[in-house]
Amino acid sequence: MNDCPECSECERLVQDYVDRVLTDADRERVQAHLDACPRCARCYKLEERLWKHVKRCCEEPMTDDLKHRLLALRTPLQ
Repeated sequence: MNDCPECSECERLVQDYVDRVLTDADRERVQAHLDACPRCARCYKLEERLWKHVKRCCEEPMTDDLKHRLLALRTPLQ
């Protein structure tokens, strides 16, 4: 966590920014901060890449091979 109040606020809002659920005012405030703060801009880019990866993984069907490999990793409940 960063001691900068603007960075702390940006960190708090970045997930909602990525999810595009912020109010217009909050979105503009976060965007202005990202434009001015390289550290927070890097954090945002990471969150955005992660979001895109998760979305892609949820859209692509799981192959039979992967299903079998995951089932093989399961441990029985005791």
